[in-house]
Amino acid sequence: MTTIRAFDGYLVNSNRLEKVVSPAYDSLSAMERHAFCLAHPDNYINAMRSADEYPEGERPTQAEILRINAAHIKKMLAQGDFDKLEQPSLFIYRLAVGDHQQTAVICEIPIDHYDNGEVLRHENTRSDKEDLLAGYLEVVGASSSPVCLAYRENKEIDQLIESVSQSPPLFRFNARDAVKQTLWQVADEALIGEFTGLFSGVSKTYLTDGHHRFAAGSRFAAKRRREYPDHGKEEHFNYMLVALFQSDQLRILPYNRCVKDLNGMTTEQFLSALSDSFLVRSCDAVEAEPTKLHDFGMCLEGEWYSLTLKSAGGLEINPVEALDVSVVQNFILSRVLGIHDARSDPRLDYVAGDTGMEGLERRCRNGWAVAFACYPTSVEELMQVADLDEVMPPKSTYFDPKMRSGIFLRLYGSG
Repeated sequence: MTTIRAFDGYLVNSNRLEKVVSPAYDSLSAMERHAFCLAHPDNYINAMRSADEYPEGERPTQAEILRINAAHIKKMLAQGDFDKLEQPSLFIYRLAVGDHQQTAVICEIPIDHYDNGEVLRHENTRSDKEDLLAGYLEVVGASSSPVCLAYRENKEIDQLIESVSQSPPLFRFNARDAVKQTLWQVADEALIGEFTGLFSGVSKTYLTDGHHRFAAGSRFAAKRRREYPDHGKEEHFNYMLVALFQSDQLRILPYNRCVKDLNGMTTEQFLSALSDSFLVRSCDAVEAEPTKLHDFGMCLEGEWYSLTLKSAGGLEINPVEALDVSVVQNFILSRVLGIHDARSDPRLDYVAGDTGMEGLERRCRNGWAVAFACYPTSVEELMQVADLDEVMPPKSTYFDPKMRSGIFLRLYGSG
């Protein structure tokens, strides 16, 4: 059972949304975020600063960074960037790019859904990132980025969303990256009740993007409950702002890999080692782009190769081992290149699939020895792994388009 409730926080002022709504945070490198903040001082991304954005020697302490973020929230509220909602509302939020579109119900759900395992996960989280995000909630006292959840196809919910989206939207605008964003407000109590009733029939949801934010929200809520034991379950800190997407609408791009060196091998030795497990064929970038499971593209010394796994025997037994990101980790990164810790080995980096094959070529031109293009993980594979309470390797999925910060704002008081 999925319990949803209407959001009663703040909404971006429609006259300010193009200045305030941020680009997708993960689509920018730390250096790009720093430059963007300097060029767009009113943008919400200025309230999400982190230490790695600042040049070495100029980095504030973590405590100072949190104060900078909190001050930006106060500034935005003072200059009218956000308006307090007059009545609790659900929102229908549509993201569209090219011929793809996906539509979410924006609402809040109890943190208990996460703690009790009703929100299923497919990634492990790192305690250091949880610490940073929980500290942000504690000091800055605000959140704006809905965590993304998927639910399996539900025709009744889909029809209700479609009926709402036939009415005039609250606002519509194009983001800087050409993603079209449209928002409808659902303030009618009867209609909210219909959504609430339909989602109560959804037995589980799948966390697609925002594992660390949800984990940090859970820790923050637990701390607040200890500090304010007399407060009830309806307090804002006991809820998480989420975007609920029907699973078949979501689009996953590949998360590709690049490696600094060939583990002491010559190019010929490396290609020979790969041929033990793969059919290796020289080709161009277009032919190298994977079109099916267990096919990989490889950029090496400015040349492109197609790699096809010779035998997948036994992999289908375990849905995690069958993932292409697992195949490239186990058969190439670990077995051939000696990279056994995919989370922290400095020789390994990840390249989001929205940069295409050119993004991998660029990495190789900039000093990386070899880069691998993977076939994207599917939403169905993700849900199969989550259903088994298993976890995927790091950077297995890259959901696109991504949610934006600076549309919704939740403030947390002293309890």
